[in-house]
Amino acid sequence: MEFETETVESGNPAKAKINFKTGEVEFEGSEQFVSNQLAAIDAIAEYMALLITNDYKDDSDSIEEEEMAAVAEEEEEKLVIAGEQDLDMPDNFGEWFHGFRDNVNDLDKALLTAYYEQKQSPENDFKTSAVNQSLQEHGIKLSNPSSSLKRLAAKKLLFQTRKVGKLKYMRVSADGVKYLKTLRS
Repeated sequence: MEFETETVESGNPAKAKINFKTGEVEFEGSEQFVSNQLAAIDAIAEYMALLITNDYKDDSDSIEEEEMAAVAEEEEEKLVIAGEQDLDMPDNFGEWFHGFRDNVNDLDKALLTAYYEQKQSPENDFKTSAVNQSLQEHGIKLSNPSSSLKRLAAKKLLFQTRKVGKLKYMRVSADGVKYLKTLRS
């Protein structure tokens, strides 16, 4: 983002140019104009530092966070009704995975793995990379695990709980838990 302004003081052109990406500040013009701009340089530097350190939050980010929190709270209530506690979680993934039917498809495998990873997490959510890694470690081949998780989210079997930079954290929804129960062998 770049900000540029030009003024004409008593016939002398003046110019202030600020490049927020590179942190460059440039002033041209009369001595009075430059000194006035330099007096405000601290405020400009603070604003630029705020942008660079990413402490600046867009209103849409806070709205998105509030929406994710509301969905998570609503899903917690639904999970009690869905009887999530009925899904016993063994200590290892192999036991968990083999407690389900043999004819599960790729989406089901992704959901089973996502739920297991979620329950292993202290925050009770998972990252796509954790699901990918778990599938690979256990020799389970899916054509595109990330795509499978996106499709599960579109079916409302997963939902996003938080976002850190570009990294999204997700959780299995109450509908996802109900569906997992139908896959039991």
